[in-house]
Amino acid sequence: MTLSRWIPAILASALLLVGCSGGEDPAAPPSGWQATETRMWAEDLDTTRVFRNLEDLTTMGIAEDELSLSPGELSQEQFQDAIKRSLVRLYRNNPEVVDSLFEAHAVDSLAQADLGGDAVQEGGQLQPKLLQTYKKKAYESITEHFREPQREEGADLVYPDSLRQSEEASGSVELQVHIDTSGAVNAVEAIQTAHPTLDAIAMRAATQTRWEPAYVMREGEWVPETSWARFSVNFPAPR
Repeated sequence: MTLSRWIPAILASALLLVGCSGGEDPAAPPSGWQATETRMWAEDLDTTRVFRNLEDLTTMGIAEDELSLSPGELSQEQFQDAIKRSLVRLYRNNPEVVDSLFEAHAVDSLAQADLGGDAVQEGGQLQPKLLQTYKKKAYESITEHFREPQREEGADLVYPDSLRQSEEASGSVELQVHIDTSGAVNAVEAIQTAHPTLDAIAMRAATQTRWEPAYVMREGEWVPETSWARFSVNFPAPR
């Protein structure tokens, strides 16, 4: 696996943008689903478990509120914390699983780092080469035991004709989906919105996508694991 797999999938590459002049409401939740303005979820799902703030390691409950680094005073513990924070996109797949793998497999690779000299630059940032080198080592150590979810199948993104002439009916909707162990999406949240109707259209389309689920290596076998994924849906401005 490479770091390029961190780049969020863009639904527009897999969803067909088509017009709609009638039929089922493309903004309505599918049968058997419930919805609010920014969420859709399968009925009987425990929403306290699937709707999570995965913006950073602090909101995930993985890291402390702040990390303050000073030149010439970098400890191994601070260095590990900084590398963890640099892996936020990987952590968003499943914070607890990824963190357990970080502790079990990545920590040893970080012990080799030279933390003296200019390891921390003015402004409290790790020296870029040091950060990138050990970020890569940690990522590769984790992904030897963890496979990120990958989208396999998209769905039609229906764009009602009535919205095509509206200047407000454009923009980007960023979605976060929860994926079960079969690869099905069972919850969707719009974490960056564009327009109420477009948000709902994007969320409904996301409910119909299929994924290769995340996998964790357990006792020598790859076992499917629930996970989250983020991607954007772009609605172009009318011409």
